[in-house]
Amino acid sequence: MRAVTQSLSRMGHVAAAGRRFISLVERPHEPLKSKVQIRDRPHLPDSHNPLLPEFLASPAENEEFFKSFSVVGDADPAKWSTEVRKAVEEQLSQRAAVLLRNTPLRTGEDFSEFIRLTGWQTKGDDDFARAMQARSMTSSCISDYARTASDDHKSYTIEPHHEYHTVGFPDLILLFCQSCPEAGGEWPVGDGRTILKELRPDVVEKFERLGARYHLYYPSKNTPEGSIYNNWETNLLPTKEETENYLRDRGYEFEWKENDGLRYWQNFPAIRSHPKTGERVWFNQIHAHHKTFYTCHPSFVPHKTVTDEKKHWPVHCTYGDGTEIEKDVLDHIRQTVWKNCRGVTPQPGDLLIVDNWAALHGRISFPEGQRKVFAATVFTEEEDDEDDE
Repeated sequence: MRAVTQSLSRMGHVAAAGRRFISLVERPHEPLKSKVQIRDRPHLPDSHNPLLPEFLASPAENEEFFKSFSVVGDADPAKWSTEVRKAVEEQLSQRAAVLLRNTPLRTGEDFSEFIRLTGWQTKGDDDFARAMQARSMTSSCISDYARTASDDHKSYTIEPHHEYHTVGFPDLILLFCQSCPEAGGEWPVGDGRTILKELRPDVVEKFERLGARYHLYYPSKNTPEGSIYNNWETNLLPTKEETENYLRDRGYEFEWKENDGLRYWQNFPAIRSHPKTGERVWFNQIHAHHKTFYTCHPSFVPHKTVTDEKKHWPVHCTYGDGTEIEKDVLDHIRQTVWKNCRGVTPQPGDLLIVDNWAALHGRISFPEGQRKVFAATVFTEEEDDEDDE
């Protein structure tokens, strides 16, 4: 192991005699503890796709798109938090993800306080979306700064994805592990830059030309459907008037369905410019917002016939002109995504920080035990108005 130079080599400060300074020491990537099945994995979207890799790959020794560090030393929490922010931002100017191991964080409350002390912007003009309240998956808010990463069924594998339009296009995603099961629950981390390079040119061209249309459906909480997963009153706003204003403000088209169900949709480009580097990035949720994301979900399998008939999946994605995405295209996208993912076995105290525009993150299912992981989002800080103090 070697101490990272410059700002990483001596984070924090050398205080009075007897006080240790904080440092981040680069450490080798650790291989996965055991093989993590991908192809034919139960409750993994499209897992019968023969193009998928059989297993999730461990990071290579010379893996460059993300790095691992040990946190050494101690300092007051405010100093630790602000110095970690500086070091992480420096690292993310060169790569897509950073794993910090042996942090002093122990609980979700510690993590939430850490986020607060960094001064990172987690809210702004769009407080609602920036608190991840409207995300299509299930999670719970623990503070103004953090949420549970996912409350979804432990048997379900969450595909690698970017946080996207329902949460306001965050720049960074932070995942903190408080506790982990004996087996399963790994983090897949995807190299978005390589994914774009390896996608078929015809696939990239068509999405660049047509864009992608994201469809969402929420039943009302006052219906049987509303108890299966999410409902609009809980995940958006409690009244139709408030919900309609929210959707109009954010440019969505919408319609009310039978039994007060809500469907809304909007087109977004599949390829964007990275806000920091300006490079073209494959930044979307085309595969992870497709209805096949849920067709194998444990919460929906018992209701599959009814759901299929009504076409009321929580999410769906088409081309921007409304036409369906071909199965071979979805298969190819998923193959390319999983091929370029590397697995991390979380340990208590771990902090994974990803550039949301350049890296994907997900969660492997776990058979038993408790897994507590918390998440936070960071957004580009906006300039204050001249009249603001």
